[in-house]
Amino acid sequence: MRKKKFIERVLSLLFTLVILIPSLSFSLRADNGTSETESGDGQALTNPVEGLLDPDPVNLPIVGADSYLIYDASSDTKLIGYKYDNLRAPAAITQIMTVLISLEELELSDTITITKDMYESIPDDYVRIGFTEGEIVTVEQCLYACLLKSANDACMALACKVSGSESAFVEKMNQRAAELGCNSTNFTTSYGLSDSKHKTTCQDMALILKEALRHPDFQVISTRSSYTIEPTNTYNDKRVLNNANRFISTPATAYEYYIGGKTGYSVESSYTIIAGAEKDGRKLIGVFLGAGDAEKRYQTMTELFEYCFANYTTTMIDSTEMNGTVSTTLQQIEQAISGTPLKVENTELRLLECYSIDTSVANGGYSNDVDLSDMVIDPTADEQVFSLPINRRFSNGNSYRIGYYTVTIINSERVVETTNEAKASGKKSIKTMIVPAIVGTILSVCLIIAVFFLVKMIKKRKFNKNHRNPTIL
Repeated sequence: MRKKKFIERVLSLLFTLVILIPSLSFSLRADNGTSETESGDGQALTNPVEGLLDPDPVNLPIVGADSYLIYDASSDTKLIGYKYDNLRAPAAITQIMTVLISLEELELSDTITITKDMYESIPDDYVRIGFTEGEIVTVEQCLYACLLKSANDACMALACKVSGSESAFVEKMNQRAAELGCNSTNFTTSYGLSDSKHKTTCQDMALILKEALRHPDFQVISTRSSYTIEPTNTYNDKRVLNNANRFISTPATAYEYYIGGKTGYSVESSYTIIAGAEKDGRKLIGVFLGAGDAEKRYQTMTELFEYCFANYTTTMIDSTEMNGTVSTTLQQIEQAISGTPLKVENTELRLLECYSIDTSVANGGYSNDVDLSDMVIDPTADEQVFSLPINRRFSNGNSYRIGYYTVTIINSERVVETTNEAKASGKKSIKTMIVPAIVGTILSVCLIIAVFFLVKMIKKRKFNKNHRNPTIL
């Protein structure tokens, strides 16, 4: 009986030690943990050109659309436009988003087995390629059908392949649009069915095409003159798809700098078009919503592209030409804090890659300066971070923010005090670490001893059971 109680006590001790040791280890880790701190000055570099573009361009072609925009994709600049942030129906240029997501999430060689859900709900007067239930096609074939023929069943097939259903895919479309900065767009279908809630803007569509043009396959497919879908498991003939886009198919409206896009039409939207053009390293995107004439939209888009290539310049910013400006600025700051315990600890130069302005303004020359007007230095502060705007000033008197020169100033005397405090704190931390470590070691030793005696006692009990003393009569 005594032995049984002894075993119970030892087991209780073991159980307690098993609980205590992890707890002590956790406490030790918690005491030595680190906390997250935010960094950065919060100054974003954007390209909203103000005062550098002609608000009333002369000799501008008459567009004939409810809203339009010509956008410089390199510098993120809206060059010319009219009501480009008004909500309008996009019709089949919606398919640019469906194609973009498909390129992002699928392989061209992936296969799709056609189901009725991929074509039954499409109105009879909407374009189809004629896929049938059970037919097996590839993602590549569907992409060509979308971009060359506006085939709505091919578009639905891609949507269902990506998300399982069109409704789930539409959610993905709107989420992706938001990620691209499209603040006004709301898609309700994958292919552009007329719907009072299916709306977008020229500005948002430009951002979507900009992202699509980053994919080489998009440019290759949308600029190809024709493509053939070979016979499938349910369709015995070849399907020859000729590009319906007149930038490619019609010599009279062909445009040599065209790099991809899409057209659309519905009764609600009228004619729509979105196109990209690249010339001399510059990439422009044009969008028309609510155009009144099918053929004229091509001609006018070409004229607007050529107008913008001629009248606006996109300039790359060379960081080396800022050396003299930032050096002079640094000297001014160091002179201002001389005689104080303050010193410049760190500097950082952040610049835009490029910007777009009127060619006439660009030809007039410019100068660079760092704006120190809002810099107020506190001589008692331990650390101060200043994000100083860098402006490019042009001959017409206008200026454009092209970056920031970030300067970090510290109090050198305070740094020494902080270092000494850190050393003292470090010694204290070592002491606080030793105590839990010693306690943990002692408990571990106790655990080992307890296990040793438990094993020994069990062996002795077993021995006694098998080796009893002689009985005395």
